[in-house]
Amino acid sequence: MARWYRLGLVALILLVVWGCGKGRTMTEVNPVQPRFTKADNGVITDSVTGLDWYVAPNRDNNWHQAKAWTESLTVAGGGWRMPTVAELIGIYQKGASPNNMDPLFQSPGVWVWSGQLNNAVSAWGYAFYSGLVGYHGIDYALGRQVFAVRSRR
Repeated sequence: MARWYRLGLVALILLVVWGCGKGRTMTEVNPVQPRFTKADNGVITDSVTGLDWYVAPNRDNNWHQAKAWTESLTVAGGGWRMPTVAELIGIYQKGASPNNMDPLFQSPGVWVWSGQLNNAVSAWGYAFYSGLVGYHGIDYALGRQVFAVRSRR
C-alpha cells in the first residue's frame, strides 16, 4: 500500500513540474475563461449557456413596455426576446455584485421581467436581490427592469 502511495505521489509531482515547466505557472497553462464577456456594442455573451444578453436602459418598465422594447431591439442583428424565468435564474450569482449578478450586466434593477405570463394580468419575474421567483401585475413598473436574450449568433 505504501509503495503505491509513494508511486502516486511521485507521479503527481512529475505532472506538476512538467506542467509548470519553462517558467509558466499552472494558471498560465490552464487559464480560466470568464463565463460572461461583453462586446463593444453592449452584448454580453454567456459561454456556459450559449446565450447573448442585452441590458435595457436604466428605467422602470411595466411588462408591456419590456416586451415592446425587446421585440424592437436591433442591436447586433436583432432576434431578441424576453428571457424565461429559468434563464434569469441561470445568471444569478450570489455575491457577484450587490444585485447578485455578474457586474458586466451593470443593472441597478433587482427585479427583472420574464416573458412568461402568469395569467391575463400578471407575469413572472426574478428578484436578483433575494434569488426568488415571483409575479407582479403586468402594468406595474416601479423597480422593474428588462433584459433581452437570444441564442448566440
